[in-house]
Amino acid sequence: MRAGDRDRAGGHPAAPGAAWSWYDDAAGYQYALRRQRSDRSPVLVYFRTDWCPHCRALDALLDSREVSSRLGDYLKVRINPEHGAAERRLEKNYGSRSYPALFLETDGRSPRRLSTEGPPARFLTQLPR
Repeated sequence: MRAGDRDRAGGHPAAPGAAWSWYDDAAGYQYALRRQRSDRSPVLVYFRTDWCPHCRALDALLDSREVSSRLGDYLKVRINPEHGAAERRLEKNYGSRSYPALFLETDGRSPRRLSTEGPPARFLTQLPR
């Protein structure tokens, strides 16, 4: 669900930053997977919490002009496991045990964990062209 769709899908507001471009929590994840099946876009899944300082650093990296412009065609989902049982199940299914955790799903392949390290040029080397 996009940040502005909170009431319709029962989700939580997006984290600060480029909120317009992210879907949130379990409802947003399900929506992104449905869209992926139809338009074959890669899906970026980001597990974060509001209190995590490393998550805020990754937010800044993802919101940087260089990275956000490259992610424009991706379906992006932020999941906060503290928002509910469905979010915790997703975290467990992905095998995430720390924050932040970032995964990329492309072409029906198993999710691949990405490094959350910057600077932008280094981070972008992990993404397909």
